[in-house]
Amino acid sequence: MGTRHDILEKADHKTGYTVPEGYFDSVRSKIMQNLPEYQEAKPEKLSMWKRVQPYVYMAAMFAGIWCMMKMFHMMTTTDLSLDNPPESVALAMADPDHNAYWISETDNSEVFELEDELCDSYDSFDDFKKDFDNTL
Repeated sequence: MGTRHDILEKADHKTGYTVPEGYFDSVRSKIMQNLPEYQEAKPEKLSMWKRVQPYVYMAAMFAGIWCMMKMFHMMTTTDLSLDNPPESVALAMADPDHNAYWISETDNSEVFELEDELCDSYDSFDDFKKDFDNTL
């Protein structure tokens, strides 16, 4: 660090760059004299297409997004439908004779598995109703 101060002292704290006296007083007027004459641009009359073009492009964009979403919806599988939506299950279990809903003529073990899972996951009907009743 000592060498830096020595160099500045040797250079007498000057950078070596100087500007002629009065340079900045006259530089602006010289530049303005050398510029070409400014020509004002005339306002251009827009055609009907130029006025409507942004709205047409925006409508095309939304139509493309709608088509893309429609294609995504068509590609999804419909295997995820529930035979017994939660609202129907809640209403059936609220009925005092709810066992009549579960008894079917064919021995369908999947229905009993669903009932067993529901019974195991909820301690009381009130807990089940809190999860699936939208009127609370």
